Amino acid sequence: MRTVWQNLGRIARASRAIPTTDLYFANACCDWVRPTPGRRTPVVRRIGANSFLHGDQAVVCRRDTPRVIDALLGDPALKLTYVIDDDLDAADRDTTLPGDYRARLKRLRDGQYRALVDRARTIVVPSQHLADKFAASHETVQIGPVWAGDAPTDAHFKALETGGVIDIAYLGSVTHGADRAFVSNVLQAVLAKRDDVRVTMIARKKLGTSLDGHPRLRLRRPLPWSLHRARHARLRFHLALYPMLDTPFNQGRSINKVIEHAMLGAVGLYSADWAFADHIGHGETGLLVENDEAAWVAAILSALEDPAALRAMQVRARASAAILNDPAPQRRFWAQQLGLDL
Repeated sequence: MRTVWQNLGRIARASRAIPTTDLYFANACCDWVRPTPGRRTPVVRRIGANSFLHGDQAVVCRRDTPRVIDALLGDPALKLTYVIDDDLDAADRDTTLPGDYRARLKRLRDGQYRALVDRARTIVVPSQHLADKFAASHETVQIGPVWAGDAPTDAHFKALETGGVIDIAYLGSVTHGADRAFVSNVLQAVLAKRDDVRVTMIARKKLGTSLDGHPRLRLRRPLPWSLHRARHARLRFHLALYPMLDTPFNQGRSINKVIEHAMLGAVGLYSADWAFADHIGHGETGLLVENDEAAWVAAILSALEDPAALRAMQVRARASAAILNDPAPQRRFWAQQLGLDL
């Protein structure tokens, strides 16, 4: 198989990686997968955009090209670790997901996902829900995501001292169907109460909600992951929203948005019953609210009344997120899993 891996390594493109790959492997272990001074050959070989090899240990993050997956599954000597960050089996039960997205999830589930789960020795997941799902059949490990770079300071909050525009973001994509409808109603009410608020959301065209056409709504087009990361590095917000309604697919989601919000300079507002709510100090490192539209509107308006307190909260949220974003635990796990002598 040596020639196969060499050929695959030549066509692998890190720029084609998906979020799962960067957040749960490549960001924390970036120095292992590229040549470094004094080392022409990477410690870990990248054989696909989302697949890696070291000795007889292989790692696949969510999915890869058929050529890569077929080669991996066709080598009986390999010990496979599979990283999956969604509950694909929940797609059938979650009618709040867009139809085309559910169809894509089902194709992945019935194709590469099923084959990789069947072959894997270890399943790596970001949530207790997914860990419980695989615990009876696999060695299962739960790890948190790691973003590259450092979160910005609170400098963008200074404009609020002189009556500047307050930027609020909701960055859930169309895959958050129920959550996005909920938050649209909340933001419609907030915009009606405050003329100094501007809202940013992700959408290719229209949202299909009550916010469509609002003059203070900015829509950012969905981008490939590599461009999405570059755009994130330039964006700054004061408040970011992440309601998590009780839907089947939401049960498997990770703590990722807490770190993402910090990378955007924002204070996060989250559902009080979210699985990761215990990582948020209410009023200290973020805000927790019951899943009631009126309660969310009241919480946002209250937070906007005291920009100085919101700015102080952002400083604490950034420090808290930096602890979550420490790559050391991921690196220790992967070093042990891959048998690296570092």
